[in-house]
Amino acid sequence: MENKYLLKQYECQGIKELNFTAIDFETATLKERYPCQVGLAIVRNGEIVKKISKYIKPPHNNYLKSCIKVHNITPEMTVNEPEFDEVWQEIKEYIEGEFLVAHNASFDIPALENILNYYWLDLPVLKGYMCTKNIYEGNSLDVACRMFEIELSDHHDGCCDACACAELYLAYINGETPKHNKEGIKKRKVAQLNIFDSDFLESHKPLRGDILQKDLSGADPKNPFYDRKVVITGVFSQGRQELGLALKSMGADINTGITKKTTYVLIGEDAGEKKLEKLEKLIHDGFNIRKLYQKDIDSILLGDWEGYYADKEIKKDLDFTIEHYNKHHILFENDKNIIASKELFYGKGIAGNFDLFNQITGNLGAAGDNEIYPETNICILSDSTISKLKKGEKDETILYIQDFYNNNKSITFDLKFILEAEILRFCKERCMKCGDETTMELYEKYMDTIMLVPT
Repeated sequence: MENKYLLKQYECQGIKELNFTAIDFETATLKERYPCQVGLAIVRNGEIVKKISKYIKPPHNNYLKSCIKVHNITPEMTVNEPEFDEVWQEIKEYIEGEFLVAHNASFDIPALENILNYYWLDLPVLKGYMCTKNIYEGNSLDVACRMFEIELSDHHDGCCDACACAELYLAYINGETPKHNKEGIKKRKVAQLNIFDSDFLESHKPLRGDILQKDLSGADPKNPFYDRKVVITGVFSQGRQELGLALKSMGADINTGITKKTTYVLIGEDAGEKKLEKLEKLIHDGFNIRKLYQKDIDSILLGDWEGYYADKEIKKDLDFTIEHYNKHHILFENDKNIIASKELFYGKGIAGNFDLFNQITGNLGAAGDNEIYPETNICILSDSTISKLKKGEKDETILYIQDFYNNNKSITFDLKFILEAEILRFCKERCMKCGDETTMELYEKYMDTIMLVPT
């Protein structure tokens, strides 16, 4: 969530304020922009009177690798640092009621808003803010500093960048002209680019146009990508356009979204979260989509194709494991009857008399059958079925569920699972609470049939 209040309410243009706070955030994540460091330069009467640098433990101490590459701040460096709600108490006085200056304020101001919202802290009232990047025609901080010969000895350190930003704003206030123009500044290496510069954004830019049109005319049919659906997500050592052209030359059918027909997904750094979620869901559902990483791509592009081939047609081929059961296992919680009005499938191996068990679930509001239909919601499994599955063994019930799913193209794997013993436990507790003597009698008869079964 990006709160627009600070960003829109306090935006200023053409203001020349001698008392202000320059602010810079280094962030651990891109989308949320959660900070791992904040730098402040406090300016009074046109002079920097105080410098503040604070490391921050971001939520869950979670980092993206690409962010670390920019500022070299790692989870190990912040694991024992205070979280932002504590840091805020120390820096709030330099922001509340102050005029803020930032280089690329459209990044730093929302970063402040997002982290305040995360901790349910009130947004500060500002005197206003200015963006030095806008003042200097969109030039990055290091380019703008070199134009004015302003020191930037430790770029991407929050305090260093905040001080440089303050100096740039003071140059604007004082009417200084650049000592060098942009064209006279030597271009930086790609590895040094800020993650919010145009080159970085270009590396995430979706492929469009002719590159998405499959062309088999000059491609070697023996290569793994030939006539295969391929999706690219994330950043690679090759530029995205360069990589896309290489794949196209090999006859790849490059798509922008992952589907059941996707053959390969090329996963780079900072891969799209939604794409990865979709990929994992499809793999969980039995679609054997192949994941490839930078080392795999490098090998294939060099002609090392062995071990990378995949069938063109991706078929649903679920291998039911205990992980599937664990993920889709549901429980009775807070006295809620989760099988009421549900269509049940009864697995093999019910411990007692099946007819009595069927009557119990019927009294709990469910309808059941010994077969699965598209309308089936919940599968009731026996303890013995799950005990075997934990050992990697599939009994008749598991094989039936697996085969039914694989042979029905129209359904997705959204079945829920519950154990026979869990239904019996809920039935007993419910009957005792609400005084349902009829169902309790069925329960007791059923339990007696379990005791009669030879051990």
